[in-house]
Amino acid sequence: MASAAAVAQTKPEDAIKYRKSAMALIGYNFGSIGAMVNDKKPYNKDEAIRNANRVEALSDHPWEFFGPGTDKGAETKAKADVWKDHAKFDAAGKKMQTEAAKLAQVAKTGDVAALKTQFGATAQSCKACHDDFREK
Repeated sequence: MASAAAVAQTKPEDAIKYRKSAMALIGYNFGSIGAMVNDKKPYNKDEAIRNANRVEALSDHPWEFFGPGTDKGAETKAKADVWKDHAKFDAAGKKMQTEAAKLAQVAKTGDVAALKTQFGATAQSCKACHDDFREK
């Protein structure tokens, strides 16, 4: 995670690029788990653990790059509500981080049914934030 001083000095276009990249990495790894729990690819415990650990590790990265002035400077789908109600946005980010940590723990058990349930809870935290704070 970058220091507060480093983030403050980041150009808006770079902050947007960074947070979009972090979200893409989260999505890629999360999607792999989704494919497994939805029977679109064979379940592989080691892969599920690896991907869930990556989702957890990356889950705190995007949020700090939604600072003041990062609503423009490059193409972004972030709604103005990110900056208008930053406390609600921060809470949504923390909820996602909590669910991602649970996902990583459940993945280690090898219990596919529990993984599917936690995948759903994690996906719901992502969806809730996207519904409130991301343009379609």
